[in-house]
Amino acid sequence: MKALLYILLALAGADAHAGDSASIDISGKLVAPPCVPRFTNTQEVDLGNVSLGQLAADSAQSIDVPLIFDCRAGTRLTLKLFAGQGSADNRTLLTDRANLGLRLNLLHNSSQTDLSLGAAASWLLADAPLELSLQVKPVALGELPEAGSYSATVLMEMTYL
Repeated sequence: MKALLYILLALAGADAHAGDSASIDISGKLVAPPCVPRFTNTQEVDLGNVSLGQLAADSAQSIDVPLIFDCRAGTRLTLKLFAGQGSADNRTLLTDRANLGLRLNLLHNSSQTDLSLGAAASWLLADAPLELSLQVKPVALGELPEAGSYSATVLMEMTYL
């Protein structure tokens, strides 16, 4: 029986040989994205000093954050904003300071756009840059917050087709 096994293994080894080889050529083309923002991936916005009196009177100044996109004509750009630390409503970010929020407004051509956190806003673009401005304004949420520093994060998702 062992002899038969050795003969079968020897015959199987004799039939093994290298097969023909083939090559597959793969190619492609790298293209630039249809939209390129003129701002960095991470931005820091300093709202400066705001008095508790301004918060009480809802008279704190808004800070404009320019959001400019260079896109090919015919591109549809969709933006969504998300609150990094939660939201008080569909336009107000929570901060790390109790009772303090940051109200957001999005302007296009100096007109307010429909902005809700988590909802999509979209534009079909012509041959000119899309110029938006994100306005950020500190607001009291109920009682006045205690004085001190604060921070918040807004995340922006950009989709372009």
